[in-house]
Order: sequence, then structure tokens, then C-alpha cells
Amino acid sequence: MKKGIEYISKRLVVRGSEKAFKTAANKAIKVNGYVVVVKDEWLVKEFLDGKVERIKRIDSTGISQELLLD
Repeated sequence: MKKGIEYISKRLVVRGSEKAFKTAANKAIKVNGYVVVVKDEWLVKEFLDGKVERIKRIDSTGISQELLLD
């Protein structure tokens, strides 16, 4: 390993980004009353009261699901 460069694992990046997204989503839902997210191949609007409104089904055919990190 080169001096001054820290190793960051994929698992560490995933954990950090999941936590950041959850924190941001919680703030957004409190401010706006809803957030738009993807769940089970659907674009949905989740409301503060727990109501979920389906917006559009996402066709993921042919889309690479692999996360590539530099």
C-alpha cells in the first residue's frame, strides 16, 4: 500500500452511502411531506403518514446493476 493512501472497502462505501441516503430522506420527508424513491421496480411517492403512491413501473431490462468504483 502506498504511503498516505487509506484503503476503503466496498462494504464501507455501501454502509456510508446507505446511512447518508436514509438521513437525507428522513429530512426531505419532514420538510416536503413526501419523498420519491424506487421500491420493487416501481417509482413511488412515500408520504409522511406512511401512504405509498405508485408513479411508474421501471423497466430494468438491460440495465447493469453492478456498482463500479474507481
